[in-house]
Parts: sequence; C-alpha cells; structure tokens
Amino acid sequence: MPATERTRSVAILVDDLATWIVTGHQPTGIQRVVSELLDTAAARTDVDSWPAVSLAGPGPDADVRLVEVDRDSLRWEGPDGGLRLRRRYLQLVRRIVRRAPLPACLRGGARLVYVRLALAFGGIRSSRSTGGRRADLLLVPGGFWNGDSAARIRSLAARGTKVRVIVYDLFPVRNPEWFDPRLCSDFAEALAIVVSVADRIVTLSDEVAKQLTDDYPTLGGKIATAVPALRAHTSRHAAGQSPWPSPVPRPYLLTVGTVEPRKNHRVILDAWRIAREDPRMAHASLVVVGRHGWMADDIETEIARDGGRMNIVRLAHTTDDELEALYDGCHATVHASWAEGLGLPVRESIVRGIPTLMSARIPRVGLADGSYLPFDPADARGLASLITDLLLTDRVRAPSTPRASDGTGWEPVLAALVDD
Repeated sequence: MPATERTRSVAILVDDLATWIVTGHQPTGIQRVVSELLDTAAARTDVDSWPAVSLAGPGPDADVRLVEVDRDSLRWEGPDGGLRLRRRYLQLVRRIVRRAPLPACLRGGARLVYVRLALAFGGIRSSRSTGGRRADLLLVPGGFWNGDSAARIRSLAARGTKVRVIVYDLFPVRNPEWFDPRLCSDFAEALAIVVSVADRIVTLSDEVAKQLTDDYPTLGGKIATAVPALRAHTSRHAAGQSPWPSPVPRPYLLTVGTVEPRKNHRVILDAWRIAREDPRMAHASLVVVGRHGWMADDIETEIARDGGRMNIVRLAHTTDDELEALYDGCHATVHASWAEGLGLPVRESIVRGIPTLMSARIPRVGLADGSYLPFDPADARGLASLITDLLLTDRVRAPSTPRASDGTGWEPVLAALVDD
C-alpha cells in the first residue's frame, strides 16, 4: 500500500447484537452472522474495521454518532454473576420505560439514557471516547428494521458515510401471514430507507436478490450475492468430543430454529405422530430447540400438552456447547421451513455429517447432492417415512474438518460488502 494511501475506516454496526446481549437473549442466526463478520474483518489488514453502536439524542434532528465498542465485550456466552445481575436490572428498566405513559419527547430521551446505561453496565465496553468516531464505510449486517435504526442509518448516510447492508430475506413483505402486522410495517418502512441510501445491497441467495430486483427495479447494479463457505458452519470441537453430554438419550431427531410459522413445526409434529405409530419408534425422541417465537402459541401448547406422551423434548434456551452436544448425539436433523434466506441450521447439520432432512423450499447453494434428503414441507406422511428410516438406522458420519488457515468461511460475504 503506498504511504500516501489512507486505510479505510470501516464501521460494522452492531446495534442489534449489542441489544440482544444486554437483554440476555440467545442471539439468532442474524446476530451470529454479525459476530462472524466481526471476526473475519479483524483478520484483514487492508481496512481498519471496528464494531460500532449508533447513538442519537432525542428528537428528529438529533445528531447521530458512531461509538466504537470493544469487540471482546460482544460475546454472549457465560457472563459472570455480577454482569448477569446488572443485565437483569437493565431488563427491568427497559420494561418499566416501555410501559410508562411518556410523551414522545421524553420517551426518546429515556431510550437514549437506556442505551448509555446498557453500554456502561451491560457489559458492552466502549473502546474510545463516547464522542463518536468517523467511518468511511458503514456495514449494516444486522437487524436494520428494529426501532429507529433505519432512520439513524439514513442520517449517517446524509453526512457522507457510505452504507452497505445485508438483506437476508423479504418475508415480512412477501409473506405477512407469518408475522405480527406491526413487524411487517416496520420492516417495509425500514427496508425502503436502507436500500435507498445504500450503495450496495448484499444478499445470501439468488432468490432474495431476484425478489429485491423485482420489488425495487431502480436498484440496478447495487445488488450483489455472496454465500459463506461451508467451513463457516463447522464445530469448534472435534466430532463427538463436545464438552457437554447430550441432555437427551438416544435415539433422537433434532430440529433447531425459532418456533414461528415460517419454520413449519406443524409438519414436523404431524410427521412425528405418524412415525410414532411404528412400535420400533417407542424409545425415540424429538428434540425441539429454539426460542419461543411469534404466532406459534398453538404449537407450544401442543408440545407442552403432549410432549411427555409423544417423547417430545422442548428446549427454548441452549448454550453453544449444549447445542453442540445435541448435534453430536442426534441420529438426524429435520428442517421443514417454508422458506429461508440461507438456512444456517441446515448447513450446520450438513457440515457435521449428520443425516439431514431438508425442506425442498430451502436454498441449496453450496450443498453437495447426497449431503441431505429433501422433502415436500406439506407432506407429513412422506416426512414420517424418512424420519423412521433414519432413526432406526445408524449411519456413519463424515464431518468436514477445515484447517485454521482456511479462514472463517465468511470471507466471500465480507468481500462483497467491503471490496470495490
């Protein structure tokens, strides 16, 4: 690099990830992508990358600042006792403010105070002065539709900061029946803002890229598609050597993902009932791992009511190590989604060599033929037959074992965001 050429300052917006960590939630797939991109960017020497949260004062004309935070404080595993207690206090403050009948001007101020409290007491440490830091390029890999995030991104773009964003899917716009109506309207409004100010929009599948082009024809050459390498989804541990024992006796079928309409747990439960009609399945279990989502009370009620009789184990919260133990011990995994932007749990299963039942609606880019068994997500009986076959047969696994020198696997996605 010539001595006169200045390294670009690249801020990676982590508002969404920081919020989830502070409130004690287990991050979803999107927050995990943010974490992976942070680690991947740290290995590049041609850019000065740094995690940033955006702060703005109350009022529509308030100045927006990017504050650098310490990357190591963005880990969500294993907070110590004192930190856990402080996070509980923050959750209490958040609930009180949400329910309080405050006018809009005071609510905006209360939100700013809460964000600063979260930075100070929730374990998210500032790396530099909270006065803000200048970025040449702002990457938005998280949930841009939460709160007033899109408005803050627009404000930063108006001041000359170049913006690039990941759009994972358009489900709240194209399939509103799967979501709360408020989320759909918030997402549509935020999406229109960020695609208008971004100079590049990155998707993780050609399907989403086509939908964006159809819905926003003027985007033209702004859209790029990049897919992480399969090594991005490998385990931190050697196969079969998870430090945690599986909490469920074998044999069991595992499904991972937030319980919500799009994930189609309905067909999994229906197929499980059919499979259990085979007396050889008497000792088999179905393990449902994932947060309690929205519009799925009927599914949760059914599992709670029939779980004991049907050998269904419901785990709403697992650590990464506990999930790894479940992967190690399962006979197979099942993924029945009506649609996915990419499908991280599917790829996690396949790269571990686990027999994987995958809805035909999930993108298959980068997946080798024969590494999964596809099924119609509306066909419970067909899925039941596949489940029975896999749980009654021991199959040899052939997990991938990437070398450390191969990188994180997220390099293609980061390159699509950063490189010109």
